[in-house]
Amino acid sequence: MIETLNAVYASLFLLLVAFGLAIIFGLMGVVNLAHGEFLMLGAYAALVTSNVLGQFWPSLIIAPLLAGAVALVVERGLIRHLYRRPLETILATWGLSIVLRQLVRAIAGPDFRNVPSPTPGAISLFGVDYPRYRLVVIIIVLLVFAGLYIIQRTTSLGLIVRAVIQNPELAATLGINVNRVYQATFVVGSGLAGIAGALLSPTVNVFPEMGPPFVISAFLVVLVGGLGSLPGLVVASLLLGTVQSLVSQYENEVAGTVALLVIAVLALRFLPEGLTRRLAN
Repeated sequence: MIETLNAVYASLFLLLVAFGLAIIFGLMGVVNLAHGEFLMLGAYAALVTSNVLGQFWPSLIIAPLLAGAVALVVERGLIRHLYRRPLETILATWGLSIVLRQLVRAIAGPDFRNVPSPTPGAISLFGVDYPRYRLVVIIIVLLVFAGLYIIQRTTSLGLIVRAVIQNPELAATLGINVNRVYQATFVVGSGLAGIAGALLSPTVNVFPEMGPPFVISAFLVVLVGGLGSLPGLVVASLLLGTVQSLVSQYENEVAGTVALLVIAVLALRFLPEGLTRRLAN
């Protein structure tokens, strides 16, 4: 049972990181290589909040606000000029990731930091003892996705976003400010990375270079799941997250990462269009 809980935890966290990447690329055509740095900003927001306020939970609000504020500046100054130009965004966001890491290094230093767990200890569940904090993370991530689903399906904002996804040119002729929707998408996607970083911070070392490994795994999820497919994204997160979690538990984290890469390569070899086409058939 503990293996199942670990797999659920790893898969949901991977889905949270990958979802921000997926909506930014699916709607805007922007390949955001700096997504890991927004995750890193969320982790540092949790670190500062825990140290200054003595509490971790406010960081779940502060982290997405910080990441979203930085994303707003980045979108206005850089990304806005690169919509639907994925090759140019690769270079631009790669440079942005370097700048963000160096800024954080200059301000906070290169040292490894730790955020105390807000819910230490374990709880007995299905006959096994499981860390309380991981269960809390699972619940929070599920609530985040439930909220996003409700917004997308039941509000006028969700209707506008779906219209822009389907046909941005037609949406513009109907009076929808497409650029404003793009801006909001980039801010929300980066804010999700901020939440992920805050949730991750009590379980890992916080340092300026912490983001890239997580964003690489998230990119693999997006590629395996298929662009523009939420069901494919969910299935890919479950598949890759489970494989990485199980191999890491029985071997080590390096072996888990290698296993994730192998599964991703095999999936792309036999399903070059991702799981989207398979799920549609």
